[in-house]
Amino acid sequence: MRTFEEMTPVLREFSRAMSKYAILDRKAFDFGIGIKLFPAEIHMLTAIEQKNGIGVTELAEEFRITKGAVSQLVAKLAKKELVLKTTNPEHGSRVLIKVTDLGRTACQHHVEFHKKHDKEFFEYLGQLDENSYEIIRKMGQQMNLWMDNYLK
Repeated sequence: MRTFEEMTPVLREFSRAMSKYAILDRKAFDFGIGIKLFPAEIHMLTAIEQKNGIGVTELAEEFRITKGAVSQLVAKLAKKELVLKTTNPEHGSRVLIKVTDLGRTACQHHVEFHKKHDKEFFEYLGQLDENSYEIIRKMGQQMNLWMDNYLK
């Protein structure tokens, strides 16, 4: 088993990557629609588009944020005319959120954005043998648990 001291350089690399992600998380991008969107906005929009309509509670559960935070993000997306809030026909008191055509275009460009910007990383992952890929997949899960412990 490796010692803490032996693993510290690896933890530093993870920390550097997470710090860079935190910087990117505060940067807005134009996904081909002339409107700049923050990662939280485009990822919320993508989740709504993939479900073809979803409620606030389900989004809160999926993103592990409060319903209030979801409502604020949805309001921003609605103001930018990327989503519509409608009454759920099955549950009259519930709001159903759906993407607009403009929102759908942003989602499509978001996928293309990642295909272009993450190409080298996807190529790296794609060439891994099954065992190595499984190790990476499990490491992602462990990193999530690691960060969950800091959020407690």
